[in-house]
Amino acid sequence: MSEKDSGSPTLGVHLLETVTRGMYSQPFHSVREYIQNAYDSIRKGRREGRLNPDEGEIKLHVDRDRRRLSISDNGVGLNPEEASVHLLDIGYSEKARTSTDSAQNAGFRGIGRLAGISYCRKLRFETSNGDGRECRVEFNAAGINGLTKPGQEPTTIVKAINNNSMITEEPSNGRRHYLKVTLDGLAVDSPFLSEEKLRDYLALNAPVPHDPGVWSHGDAIRRLAEDAGSPESLEHVRILICDREGNIKHDVRRPFRDTFRTANARGQNARTVRVERVDRLPRSGKASARFWGWLAVHEREGALADAAYAGLRVRMHNIAVGDDSIISGLFPSANLARWCFGEVHITDLSLIPNSQRDEFERSPEWDEVRERLRGEAQALEQAIRNESTERNRSVTSLAKRAQTDMERAKDAIATGFVSHEEKEATLQHLDGTAKKLEHEARRQKRPQSEKEKLLKLRE
Repeated sequence: MSEKDSGSPTLGVHLLETVTRGMYSQPFHSVREYIQNAYDSIRKGRREGRLNPDEGEIKLHVDRDRRRLSISDNGVGLNPEEASVHLLDIGYSEKARTSTDSAQNAGFRGIGRLAGISYCRKLRFETSNGDGRECRVEFNAAGINGLTKPGQEPTTIVKAINNNSMITEEPSNGRRHYLKVTLDGLAVDSPFLSEEKLRDYLALNAPVPHDPGVWSHGDAIRRLAEDAGSPESLEHVRILICDREGNIKHDVRRPFRDTFRTANARGQNARTVRVERVDRLPRSGKASARFWGWLAVHEREGALADAAYAGLRVRMHNIAVGDDSIISGLFPSANLARWCFGEVHITDLSLIPNSQRDEFERSPEWDEVRERLRGEAQALEQAIRNESTERNRSVTSLAKRAQTDMERAKDAIATGFVSHEEKEATLQHLDGTAKKLEHEARRQKRPQSEKEKLLKLRE
């Protein structure tokens, strides 16, 4: 009797496409899965006392010549018995057996370990939990991917994995605990071979610290997390991007800057803007039991022109969920969402990121959070529009007063001055009006278009 005739369900090999390339169609999302697993392992090491609270490191080695990317961490690692289960099983994980496990782990579905299989020819794991043994699990990724091409004999996921994987065990020196993932045989043009692209993606999405050299509001954000009763939502890990010799090329940090450029809808009149402070989210009403967040306070006179972090973004366990579209869609005018920036940290563990981690699974709890965030977005957009109206009124008022002064002076010149004193007073008044217009035009906060209008009036 064939496997199909037995009456038991058959999981065909094509299902692998769904849980690999189908799940991680954006290549860097597969890197995020390996970073997420490493982060969970490091946090477990901290909880168990194998690492100090400020220890834990993830290294990415980029080897362009060999077309290879490796990601290693000094978390708790796995012994050979654990590796043979955790690294070969698909869709099986013990990370969320209890609510405590869910609170402690960013990943829980057990599919991320094969995230990179569609992008390389060999996928290799090397690991040890410090018991004197090292285990290596290697997948023939090219062979597995070839089974899904047209004209191949049907087979199952189990057979595909068993026929294209190998497990070896050998003694290891010392008590080093680690896990290393290597994607070997990448495409020549693979984005995984760009140190800069990896840095930019991880800075925005991974649980890395702020850079105090360019962002002075990190302490204020930590205080907001503490006030919300959730300091652990900012837990982070050091991520280093190295070349093939191990030289550090980038110490990845969050991308926020104290100053940035803004521009109008046509990309014109770009000017430098400085962040004054950060405010807590939600700004109105009582604090939420499901999330906390922060909003950068700065002049809002255009969209962030050169900042990848524009908009409000959602994070859970300090790892990004989706991009700014989750909240920009809640603004009445989505284009105004990029006039500001900040973060929303989800703390309610009943809220579950979907399998692609670009949104949350629908639930009454998530609907409640969305409605609360919709209110915040609407209030923020109204504030932006009010500020714009006030600026326009200011220029209009100045222009009207200047026009009145000039008309009165022209009338006086046409009819003649009663005395020398009246002439001097009129000229002094006009000079004062011109100086006021020039002063207003030179104010740093005023858009370039308004400056030009005021200077023209002064003439």
